[in-house]
Amino acid sequence: MQPLVKISNLNLFYQSIDSETQALKDINLEINREEFIAIVGPSGCGKTTILSLIAGLIKPSFGEIKIMDKEPNPKLDLCAYMFQRDNLLPWRTIEKNIYFGLELKHKNSKENKQFALTLAEKYGLKDFLKKHPNELSGGMRQRVALIRTLSLKPELLLLDEPFSALDYQTRLELCDDIFKIIKNEKKTAILVTHDIQEAISMADRIIVLSARPGKIKAIHKLNFDPNMTPFNRRNTEDAKQMFDIIWQEIQNEKSETK
Repeated sequence: MQPLVKISNLNLFYQSIDSETQALKDINLEINREEFIAIVGPSGCGKTTILSLIAGLIKPSFGEIKIMDKEPNPKLDLCAYMFQRDNLLPWRTIEKNIYFGLELKHKNSKENKQFALTLAEKYGLKDFLKKHPNELSGGMRQRVALIRTLSLKPELLLLDEPFSALDYQTRLELCDDIFKIIKNEKKTAILVTHDIQEAISMADRIIVLSARPGKIKAIHKLNFDPNMTPFNRRNTEDAKQMFDIIWQEIQNEKSETK
């Protein structure tokens, strides 16, 4: 099967007047359709930078990224972002916020708006459509943000620390919600997170990056029962063992850079 995303020999250098810094080095990775990938690593290793490269927001120094055999280009709408903050517009109702992405992309046809509305109702937002963001909890607001993103029908979801602004209990609940929605809608997703447990609870594979310049240090394939929720995954012995392995890999990187 042809991978949805293929990254080949990806390198990125940041240039200044008197120096050059390598941010990413020789990244090679294939991501299949409906796969959930998590990227972890020490701070500053280039996790979020990889998302920006895949989205086409920045260009690699050399190497290649292909999404469905196309080069990344924000105009193609192959990717859609979900950020740390929900970025809902406070003066708009939830329904109007869900339509906002369609409006920005000039895709706000009656058919597309109906698709967005169907998603919202399917995933528990029916009774909140006429409310405003300040009337919703943080977890519910992030669910709105995901529905707004899915309304654009992207091939690939880029999740940049989407739970980090929430309290711990809400994060646990939202992980289950987001995981269920992404799997039900058969979407491919890449999650960047500092939380190893979060990565283990949601991903099919975890990519561990080295310290800068970020390169792939390890790839761990997870073999949980596909019917398990992220919350239930966290409590397994396999999850605890994987946490210890990844934790040590990241700590080794930190000690080597001191």
